[in-house]
Amino acid sequence: PIAIMRAMRLPPRWLHRPMHCLPPCSHRRWMAAAAAMASKPKLTYLDIKGVAEPIRLALFIGGVDFEDHRISYEELNELNRQGRLPFGQVPVLELDGQVHAQAEALLRWAGRQAGLYPEDTHLQLRCDAVEEALMDMKKVLPPLWYGSLLGRNPRTKEPLVLLPADLCAEAKKGVNEVVFPCRFEQLERLLQSSSGPYFCGDRISICDLSLYTFAAGVMDGSLADGVSPESLGSCPGLKALVELVGAHPKVKEWNEMHQK
Repeated sequence: PIAIMRAMRLPPRWLHRPMHCLPPCSHRRWMAAAAAMASKPKLTYLDIKGVAEPIRLALFIGGVDFEDHRISYEELNELNRQGRLPFGQVPVLELDGQVHAQAEALLRWAGRQAGLYPEDTHLQLRCDAVEEALMDMKKVLPPLWYGSLLGRNPRTKEPLVLLPADLCAEAKKGVNEVVFPCRFEQLERLLQSSSGPYFCGDRISICDLSLYTFAAGVMDGSLADGVSPESLGSCPGLKALVELVGAHPKVKEWNEMHQK
């Protein structure tokens, strides 16, 4: 109720008064503000797959009505300049009048809303382990994405600690020959230990969507310039999982709706 009153832009002295004590004209404003705050979630991200795609897929598969708000880099910079991005980056989720951030937090929220996050605590641990393994892989990509050691400056968005070309080449070699093959093999073993075709058994979950998006980007070359599909070469189970998720009726429908 206090959040709704704030949305109504009432004077501070009214914020802690019960509704029946508000001026009559404020009742209509209350109902309008409550309706606005109960509107469908708004997910804001760039017009690419990136880290928001598993969130979009989870919500779409689960039948959760949401606004898929796609913005340009110029619009992203303007939102950041206005202080509307809690961590200076997207994706962000506008929900009940509040703005939430960080892709993994939003993905778990989406999974719970869509019924795609396991209820069993052991399966939750498996699901989270897959997510963190993929995060470990993303952490080594700044030299390939930005040519820098530390990604981008969180304030200026410029590459932070630029690397010379020879070190970027070494980093690319390390990703393709060591980090990605090792991590994919570990994920392959985890998948093989599952009781079903998905990481958490016979039901698709958010970690399958994350693996699908990430591995598909490796296979088609869209993840990062210079990442080789061969890093998935010894993981037939993961390749099969990518095909399985891609064949899901709702995933197929989503992909057909967003073909470029």
